[in-house]
Amino acid sequence: MRMFLLMVMLLLATMAFSQTKTNGSVTGNLLDEKSKALAGATAQFVLMSDTSQTIFDVTDNNGAFSFSNLAFGFYKLRISFVGFTTVSIDSIHLRTERSDFNLNDIVLKPAAGNAMDEVIIYLEKPLIQSKDGNITFNAGESALSAGSNAGDLLNNVPLITKDPTGKILVRGKEPKILIDDKPVELNQQQLQDLLESMSGSTIEKIEVMTNPPAQYAGEQGGVINIVTKKGTVGKTGRLTISGGTRGELSANGSFNYRRQGLTISANAGLGYNNFDGAGYSKRTNADSMRYNNNNRYQNENLRPNFRTDINYDINKHHALNLLLQYNSNNFENHSITEYQNRNKLDSITYYSERSIKSTGSGYNPNATVTYTLRTKKAGEVFRLIANANNSSNSNQRNFYELYFDDERKPTGEDTTQQQLTKTKNEGYNFRMSYDVPLANKKTFLSAGGFYNLSRSEIDAAASYVRRADKVWVPLDALTNHFIFRQQIANMRASVKQILSEGFSFTGGAAAEATNIAFDLFQNQPDTTNSYWRFLPFANVNRNWKDKLNLTFSYRRTIRRPGIGELNPTVDFSDRYTNRFGNPGLKPSLAHNLDLVLGKTKKAAYFNLGFGYNIVEDIFNQVRTLVPGGKTEITWQNISGRKECEVSTWNGYTFSRQFKLSLSASYTHNVYGEFEKVVRKFRDGGTLTSNLNLNYSIKDLYNATGSFTFNRFANPQGTVRSSLSMNIALQARMMKKKIIATLNLIDPFLQQQNRTLTYGVNFVQENFNQTQTRNFRLSVAYVFSGSGGRK
Repeated sequence: MRMFLLMVMLLLATMAFSQTKTNGSVTGNLLDEKSKALAGATAQFVLMSDTSQTIFDVTDNNGAFSFSNLAFGFYKLRISFVGFTTVSIDSIHLRTERSDFNLNDIVLKPAAGNAMDEVIIYLEKPLIQSKDGNITFNAGESALSAGSNAGDLLNNVPLITKDPTGKILVRGKEPKILIDDKPVELNQQQLQDLLESMSGSTIEKIEVMTNPPAQYAGEQGGVINIVTKKGTVGKTGRLTISGGTRGELSANGSFNYRRQGLTISANAGLGYNNFDGAGYSKRTNADSMRYNNNNRYQNENLRPNFRTDINYDINKHHALNLLLQYNSNNFENHSITEYQNRNKLDSITYYSERSIKSTGSGYNPNATVTYTLRTKKAGEVFRLIANANNSSNSNQRNFYELYFDDERKPTGEDTTQQQLTKTKNEGYNFRMSYDVPLANKKTFLSAGGFYNLSRSEIDAAASYVRRADKVWVPLDALTNHFIFRQQIANMRASVKQILSEGFSFTGGAAAEATNIAFDLFQNQPDTTNSYWRFLPFANVNRNWKDKLNLTFSYRRTIRRPGIGELNPTVDFSDRYTNRFGNPGLKPSLAHNLDLVLGKTKKAAYFNLGFGYNIVEDIFNQVRTLVPGGKTEITWQNISGRKECEVSTWNGYTFSRQFKLSLSASYTHNVYGEFEKVVRKFRDGGTLTSNLNLNYSIKDLYNATGSFTFNRFANPQGTVRSSLSMNIALQARMMKKKIIATLNLIDPFLQQQNRTLTYGVNFVQENFNQTQTRNFRLSVAYVFSGSGGRK
């Protein structure tokens, strides 16, 4: 805490010292169509209000040019080189709130005959962009990115939320996650570890595709694509350290190298956090027995990570990409829970305190190879992606329970149990796509498919200490060992037809076969499940001069249960509740109808979406009361659900300094009569909302705020709600080589979650509060090599 306060004082002092007037500067890099740096080109910078004020620069060996000490105003950049078409970039506006521009890569085309000069109007990127019903969050424009990880940034993107278990959702549904257009084939825990270990400073933008491309049309929640920064020509890098009052420390380093078709990006980091929380549970059965518990817990994690992305353009037709990634999690958690049973006379019939200490570690290396072929025919692209991932996790949980009488005096009795769980996962994924336009340039064909093979082995060994002789004895009822295998084969084809200017139709279908097998070794019969599905999709898009957009789409989508839903191992950490998966779960299919209206103006965008979904064989967690007073939570398929949804995402630029965006989504769920009568399910709605503010005092100082409110429907009871906020203040100092960011996370309210569950013969209330208030300071140092002059 003392170190954190010292860092804050240093930041404030440096900001005060840096409050001096700075002149404008513009940098950039010049390349040819083969991504080769062009040295010796002439860059001419002209003040449009006074053309006599013109300055020149010549690009260096890495194609870099730089202009500094510029007066504020509108400028034109003109670049010329022998044998290439001259390029002019208009409307570069240097001003108090934006005095620095990095134009990144400018590509010159070979001169052909009497080719005219190419004129480009420079447009600054807003924080959030919207087009054709899809959203782009330009993370590099946000002060939140410097001190956050990828998981934090997703919380600030319109329409993206996380449910109470941490699962990422788009408009209430689980999306497909991509990183640099490559699918992430990980389970929920592995994905969470990856995103929390991925520094936000390495991310350029996050794309949310509510109307995804053909290869992902079958995904119920659409697609989230996280695009990382590739760096400028030459060598660049960044070192970041951060610390927060929540009990977190992190260090991250990134390095980028680009030269003539070769790009290398490497990131490595180490993150640590230590936080606590508390909660309670109260259940009343129909016989008036009451089961109450109060708990508190502390979680400690250490996460090292490494990621390197190597891209090599063999020539303008062939490209190779190699992605190597490793992330690990070492944890130590401790919880203490007090249990108390009371009968209908309010007398205590059971009283105990259980301590659970969990220690473990896990690692997850994976590699992806991508080959891209671009033929001489414009728009014809063949791509092959191969991925292999492996993970190993171990978790040892020690249970110690002490018993009391009704006056909380120890009875002298206790129990000691232990469960050691070892998990090994491996997966292989091959994905192919082929896109080609026909000669009429109005018809586009797309085809492809994927094959996914995954295997998991889980060995959970439980034992207890026998009181008579203090010997560890196997606890067979809570011991499990199984192997899970899943194969998915998918083939698809589609066609896009441009009917007229701004009017197009896309239609296609995918056929998918799945085979699931469980080898259970505890004298249980093996379980298999095989099925195939036909998934058609179509959409009509009408665009009026890029200002008004209308999209109507139909998709037959599928949601497959994963190992988390299928795992039959019993979690007995809660004395009152057993949790386990269901190997017999079937996939959930849905008919999705969506209508999206969008309007874009110079300073604003507005989108309104309507959806109607018929969802079949939904798998959902169901809590039931079993003999002995316990409840069981497991995954079950229910007959179905109908969903009516409305969503909106909008943004407005009040001035060059102040920008605002707002998104909200509401989905109303209607269940069948069987669920309402037998399982006591209730119709209800899920509301998600996000407000983003961005204010630039000047280019060196800016502030960003994100405010999120969610209410998640619970078919067995009341909704779950949460309110969170993240305010970031950022300063750039010492010619922008040092970037300091102060994040104020939930400064006024801690995260709380309260639910009521109404089951057959019982009512239960759960409450949980997690320490989320956090004041985090991050300091980054940016360095550059020969590729970028200051």
